[in-house]
Amino acid sequence: MALMASLTQAASTYNLVDTFNSTNFFQEFDFFSQPDPTNGFVQYAHAAIASSHRLAGYSQGGIYLGVDYANITTKGRPSVRVTSKKAYTKGLFIADIAHMPAGPTDADSCGLWPAFWMFGPNWPNSGEIDIIEGVNTQSVNSITLHTGPGCSMSTGNTSGTASPLLDCQGFEGCTYPSDDDDVNNNNNKPTTTTSSNYGAGFNAISGGVYAVEWTDAAIQVWFFPRNSAQCQRLQQGGSDSASAPSPETFGPPLAAFYGGAACSIPAHFAQHNLVFDTTFCGDWAGRVWAKDATCAALAARCEDYVGANPEAYVQAYWLVNEIRVYQVA
Repeated sequence: MALMASLTQAASTYNLVDTFNSTNFFQEFDFFSQPDPTNGFVQYAHAAIASSHRLAGYSQGGIYLGVDYANITTKGRPSVRVTSKKAYTKGLFIADIAHMPAGPTDADSCGLWPAFWMFGPNWPNSGEIDIIEGVNTQSVNSITLHTGPGCSMSTGNTSGTASPLLDCQGFEGCTYPSDDDDVNNNNNKPTTTTSSNYGAGFNAISGGVYAVEWTDAAIQVWFFPRNSAQCQRLQQGGSDSASAPSPETFGPPLAAFYGGAACSIPAHFAQHNLVFDTTFCGDWAGRVWAKDATCAALAARCEDYVGANPEAYVQAYWLVNEIRVYQVA
């Protein structure tokens, strides 16, 4: 099976190709200031506005990407979306993140739709990998792939068991784990089981390191909490093949998607830019608002609550320590 083949393939030798941190982040990422493609109740700011309004900058030695939490609005809450100038096909991506947009408790995150993701040109035909994503009171991470037609993938685990094939096409995509129909229909239901990997739980432990390995055989995602030994090892970096991280030592992934006869990963994933954004309401958080009892009790519409309650979003910011990208030598 494709799963077993991917688990037994020879270890890759990685070399560091890019590092993004407080020394160069805003030189290597562009600000997106167009209308939100996901129809969010948001106004994405360009670089000058983001800087002057303190929506983006530096904090605690990291990169701060926040939202407006001072003003009532009827036009959408000001926020930022940034995209890497460089695109990548395959590799090992290590992201050290200390804080993500979320309230002090999951119940305080109504209206939010934050995401750390990557995508290619001519969406969805070059693929999308959603590394961190969720909405409203969701307490754990949703990890999803999106592709053009003709890509059905299996998810699995290191015991060698594989799920039925999932169609990853378009907006719905395929979400891990595969047997959660509510998630695949984009309802507000968790997809991974550790509360420290997303939202208030993530922030309570000062985040940690997300790792993504993208090969011809599989796309796998790991999360290592801040105080874990693996997180500390990954923070030390490594610029050559001798000191680069080795996914073979990571243990079971948080999520894994395996290619094969029903989906050629090289044919469906290519030239991805990295993205951080925080939007509100829109095609997911807004669509499931009424199904979330905590949020629905606050206002009839997501947009009404987000517009009238800026103070709810003081903690709605990304704090990124560093991102490193490795590729096979």
